[in-house]
Amino acid sequence: MSRMFALRQVFKEPVKWFVDPRTKKSVSKLVSKTDEIYEETAVDSVAQLLSASKAQTDGLIICDSYNVSCKGLAAANLPIVYFCDSEKCPVFENVTAVNCQPGAMPYKNCFAGPRFMPIDTRGKQQAKVDFASVKNPIRCLIGFGAIDTGNMTALALSALKSDEKIRESVQPICLLGPHFKHDDIVKTLLESFAKSKIVKNCPSVLELPYICDIAIGAPGVSHAERLYAGIPTVLVPQNDKHTALCMSWQNEGCAVYARPEPKHISSQINALIADQFKRARAISRRGQRVIDGKGASRILSELTMRGRSI
Repeated sequence: MSRMFALRQVFKEPVKWFVDPRTKKSVSKLVSKTDEIYEETAVDSVAQLLSASKAQTDGLIICDSYNVSCKGLAAANLPIVYFCDSEKCPVFENVTAVNCQPGAMPYKNCFAGPRFMPIDTRGKQQAKVDFASVKNPIRCLIGFGAIDTGNMTALALSALKSDEKIRESVQPICLLGPHFKHDDIVKTLLESFAKSKIVKNCPSVLELPYICDIAIGAPGVSHAERLYAGIPTVLVPQNDKHTALCMSWQNEGCAVYARPEPKHISSQINALIADQFKRARAISRRGQRVIDGKGASRILSELTMRGRSI
């Protein structure tokens, strides 16, 4: 929901949230006290949302859930903004699609590309990263989302551990999500490093208590946060769909792609830091231009120009 929280910051009026079952309590801690929160009966349900929309005469609906179908939302009598990460969403007259992925192409009623990626900057301004001042140990952030079912964190640590030069010069900083279930495996792997950290209960990369020089992670909103912060990343796909996305970020000049294999990951880490961080520096600078924290404002501006009610 981080994209939604980022968009919320550019809206002046109170909003209504329609959230997944059993999530109202956690969401209420994150939103304005003036907002209202309603729980749907299932993750793919929009019944309450559609019911509420019938009583509305203005405003718009914003949806960021892969469980909810664009076709189902189109039945609402309000304009809709639908975050769609697939190559092309169905076109409905009252639906504006937003595809923030690199390489996405615009079409009728679609804003496309990373420049529209809304991120919650947490009030933090971008700062140019000075790689000339990086000293050993190189702080390497490792983060694969809230669940990391396949324990890609362990795979990344195994990759760092497998290369003696990297193992001796890198300090892993593992960002573990609230639903991570492999703590014991990670702790055992971290024993191979002279210095390491585990970070929990951290809602955003921008809230990390440590400054990180490089990263290993997956594509997604967390990657956009890393780009905003200027942290160059070796992207590793967590599933088949991620592979093309990771390669697209590399083609955009905003990451290095690695296959989910320890040897290839360590090889790409070496490529990232070679020649006194030459490639890392280029990715950091390019990433901060692409993800500049203004995505939510661009969406709002485009909607206003197209006559959508806010």
